[in-house]
Amino acid sequence: MDLVSNQITSATLPSVGAVGCYVFTDGGTDIGIYGRFSIPNNYVGTPLVVAKGVLDGTPGASEVLAVGFRKRAVADNEAADGTFDAEQINSITIGSSGTNHANEDLIEITVTLTGADYAVGDEVFFYFFLDASVNTYAGNFLLTALEFQYADA
Repeated sequence: MDLVSNQITSATLPSVGAVGCYVFTDGGTDIGIYGRFSIPNNYVGTPLVVAKGVLDGTPGASEVLAVGFRKRAVADNEAADGTFDAEQINSITIGSSGTNHANEDLIEITVTLTGADYAVGDEVFFYFFLDASVNTYAGNFLLTALEFQYADA
């Protein structure tokens, strides 16, 4: 964890610079965070994980930002200990031949999850990561938000 202002020198305080972020740097291996969330009672539909953050570095032509998500969904009175399911990944081209992002741009990337894996009341343990096997973006990705989205009833 760090502050955006420690990564982007032009980020102002007490504005955006005061926001906390996870700094993901492509060092040739996956890097990420572990966490947990609950599936709400009104859950139905196709689940998504939406990562929002700031690019710290100018993307080159056709550079790719790639993220992944692994989880273990557990119901009440079910053993939590176990291995995570297979990864689900998504990547977007952020350089000049893609969406043409620039240094310090806000960016959003989604990962569509397998809906049948989730049920109302489940607790989801997860690993969200920068997927080094696909990622070609040389800069840092400053993760400021990670959201579970779905179509509610």
